[in-house]
Amino acid sequence: MCGVFFIEDDMMREIEKIARRIDQRNAAAGDVHPSQPALILRADRDEMVSEVLKWGYEAYGKKTLIFNARTETVRERPMFRKDFEARRCLVLAQKFYEWKHTGKKRKEKYEFSAPDGILYLAGIYHRDPAGDRFTILTREAEGCMKEVHDRMPLILRREDMERWLFSESEAVRMLGRHFEELQRRRSEGEYEQIRLF
Repeated sequence: MCGVFFIEDDMMREIEKIARRIDQRNAAAGDVHPSQPALILRADRDEMVSEVLKWGYEAYGKKTLIFNARTETVRERPMFRKDFEARRCLVLAQKFYEWKHTGKKRKEKYEFSAPDGILYLAGIYHRDPAGDRFTILTREAEGCMKEVHDRMPLILRREDMERWLFSESEAVRMLGRHFEELQRRRSEGEYEQIRLF
């Protein structure tokens, strides 16, 4: 699961190296929560561009936002199917958070990051007259996530970006992608890396 991620203003320089056009007006920085605007990367014909969209699909008739979509069902569910086929995106983050339940009303906060400092979170976006929105794809937890939560974001590598954005068949193959380098840190602890294989 991914309910909060973190991005600093200086990350925009990294995005400028990747995307042809940069639109960072009103993009949230620091801890980004569902319903906030965030910078995403997407395909525009044969170019990679950035755009600021709100995080979370609106669920019609409900007051909650759908801020994650499961990789296992994204190609089947009517709400997500067409967006996966034609509107995939990437969310760049420096880390994301998850909380582990440790007893009655007690939780421990963990941070997850990559050794090189950038996580490429796979997502999809939806065109909506009320404002375009994105959601982050999640998969079954593995590695250092398993002890904290049963879901985790689908994390890609930098070299996967163009294939994810421009090729549906390649994107389908990436739905089961492993990210062995994920690091975990408790709020007051040091980084702990647990390899998957």
